[in-house]
Amino acid sequence: MTWLNGIKSNAASHIVPDNETITDEVNRGQVAFGVINQYYWYRLKAEIGASGMHSLITYFAPRDPGYVIDVSGAAVLKSSQHQAAAQKFLAFLVSQQGQDIIARASGNEQSYEYPLAAGVTTSAPETPFDQLQPYPITIAELGDGSTAIALLQQAGLL
Repeated sequence: MTWLNGIKSNAASHIVPDNETITDEVNRGQVAFGVINQYYWYRLKAEIGASGMHSLITYFAPRDPGYVIDVSGAAVLKSSQHQAAAQKFLAFLVSQQGQDIIARASGNEQSYEYPLAAGVTTSAPETPFDQLQPYPITIAELGDGSTAIALLQQAGLL
């Protein structure tokens, strides 16, 4: 709670609505730093060019509790009226073709997401996944988010 209160105190009235805004404001020097998912920084760099970048991306210290890998997931709801189609879509997402799309996106658009499938590489400059050094926590240990939400509400950040 002390950490959240410190974040709130340091932020004062400068609460931003989303990661894109944080990334842009840090790059323009409006704020000193922001905690974002790495792909927002790479997207801004692609949009404005390397010469327009006045910020750097960095990571928490290896194994620091703030250094986490944010996992995206997909599933089929038990209540779905389209089970077969949903399963087919999930199979596509994890297929070579689906992972190529996630890794490279299409046209001029880049996702800057890490692919899941072995052998699929990105065309972006992200730190290779096997070189990342996050805090050793499991998805189960992260929980469902309810504790974090309660703490953020208690601190007045939500």
